[in-house]
Amino acid sequence: MNAAPITGIVVGYDGSENGIRALDWAAEEARTRGLPMTVIHVFEVFVGGPVAMPLVDLRSLAQETLDGGVDHVRKEASDVPVQGVLVQGQAAAKLIEAGKTAAMIVLGPRGLGGFAGLVLGSVSAQVVAHAPCPVVIARGDLDTPGRVVVGVDGSPISRAALALAFAEAELHGSSVHAVAAWESVPVDDLPPLADEAGMRKAATTRLDQLMIPLRELHPGVDAQAEIVVGPPREVLLDAARDARLLVVGSRGLGGFRGLLLGSVSQALVQHAPCPVAVVHAPQNPAD
Repeated sequence: MNAAPITGIVVGYDGSENGIRALDWAAEEARTRGLPMTVIHVFEVFVGGPVAMPLVDLRSLAQETLDGGVDHVRKEASDVPVQGVLVQGQAAAKLIEAGKTAAMIVLGPRGLGGFAGLVLGSVSAQVVAHAPCPVVIARGDLDTPGRVVVGVDGSPISRAALALAFAEAELHGSSVHAVAAWESVPVDDLPPLADEAGMRKAATTRLDQLMIPLRELHPGVDAQAEIVVGPPREVLLDAARDARLLVVGSRGLGGFRGLLLGSVSQALVQHAPCPVAVVHAPQNPAD
């Protein structure tokens, strides 16, 4: 990518209304963190397709779209340093590459691209799944001043999600609500001499233990933990109704029996009532 080093908050922008929402959320996050923004627009030229468009200069059109996004940030958040990067290629691959040096990638929930190759939203699932940094889908109500809800299942990824949730809560002066969804265990699947009530009690104790170092690191953050019976998707969607941000891991590793989370992360980024941050496993997770 021929531009200054890509650091800070990266926004994938496609010129759509949802793209503007992503710019606005990212600008506020960049301002709060004291970080710069990079607005990326990716366009793809299809060679040998069935329809020729000799009168359309895709690069110029793409540059115009990118310039519009950068101008929006400079108008609405003049105190936030911002650069624009125009890239030709496959959108998901280019955004994932940018994530290697970014603090965070922000995307709209879907794109409205009027030209083939200019649609960003269709690749958001790939970026969510594979980007090496946290990815935020700026969906739902962006102005809710509520709490940060985080899904926890005891895995290293969910511990990384907890860390991001506490950091975000401290930055924005909000609280943390850590939620573990407990799906009942069939009696025949229980180990000998075990009972579900005892397993849930042990899981509650473990969840409280996971919170201890983060409470100490962020003493000003009010935090509560809760185990809720039900499928993870429904439990977390319900908890996020009054949240300013929902934080989840990209996939679960089953640290707690019955508390699997990661398999529903894609559903949450499609249906959550608030912005969703998807966190990936640390490079060298410590158990």
